[in-house]
Amino acid sequence: MQENYPGYSPADWSLRLDTFAKNADLYPLCECSGVWITANELKTIDAIHNKVLERLAFTLLCLAKFNDFRNPVNNHWVSYSNGEIYKMACINTTAFNKDINYHRLRELGLIEYAKKVNNLNIRVLFIDENGDKALSVSDFRALGNEWRLWKGERYIRCEGCKTLVKNTNGKRKYCIDCAATGKRALDRQRMQRRRSIQICES
Repeated sequence: MQENYPGYSPADWSLRLDTFAKNADLYPLCECSGVWITANELKTIDAIHNKVLERLAFTLLCLAKFNDFRNPVNNHWVSYSNGEIYKMACINTTAFNKDINYHRLRELGLIEYAKKVNNLNIRVLFIDENGDKALSVSDFRALGNEWRLWKGERYIRCEGCKTLVKNTNGKRKYCIDCAATGKRALDRQRMQRRRSIQICES
């Protein structure tokens, strides 16, 4: 984690890692190199003409396809929490608006809810199993930004952790975390050089 996750703090992750370890036997390991989005699926999302709903629909589509990969009888269901879905969709909004956004996608015929009242899972209805492959998605950390990149917005992959970040000035190379990590490393190198110079002079 320290080598591959910028800003990793053992205190923040210890409880979560313990939970993952305890539940490891419940789920078989699987290796997914990514999911393919078809041209028809992209056209369906593009036809929404609402940036927030487009990112939400794209995120739900990717998650449904990933769940289908893990479980062949999943039938396009998404079982993540609202917080997880909206974080991956890069959408910051209120709990009320989250429900409104789902309702709008449902009205468009793109998703449906589970029949049981206490089941909050969402089923994606616009998956095209046999369409032409158009976009491969392998990084699920910021799916909303993956959609923005495909739409032509100015996003780049951080040279450190490869996550997508907005390229505001056209010169950006790193995300905030990797930039801070790199700055700390440079500061350490400068301090070491200063100390070595002082030792030589003394």
